[in-house]
Amino acid sequence: MAQRSPDVVKKMADLLRAGATMLSERCPVCGLPLFRLRSGEVVCPVHGRVYIVRDESEVSRVTVQGVLEELEKVVATRISESLEAAKRGEPRARELSEWLDVLERTERILSMIRRAQAQGEVEKSNVENSERGARKRQ
Repeated sequence: MAQRSPDVVKKMADLLRAGATMLSERCPVCGLPLFRLRSGEVVCPVHGRVYIVRDESEVSRVTVQGVLEELEKVVATRISESLEAAKRGEPRARELSEWLDVLERTERILSMIRRAQAQGEVEKSNVENSERGARKRQ
């Protein structure tokens, strides 16, 4: 379990002040409580984003999403490098165009994944609300 250094405690307090919710689940690496941000993202105060998966299909979806998010970062770096080279007078228009295409495709796929996740959360919430309503009527 990670030591609760003043920096970690401060980060946890900052997350709570920002509206994050502390979860009962713990980080698989350090054992600290996880937090759900208002955006729905789950984070560890030490390790950042954490994915909570319930079955193998979620593992593969999360793996794909993680790879695409890393690709997005790499592509953004390459675009920045191409722009800097263009400022120095090096011809990079074709390279820049190709990286922009990759970025557009990556963001389109990530957007589809995030919409599907949001829809899944809405459906899950609707089921939970229906179950609560059924229990109250009993």
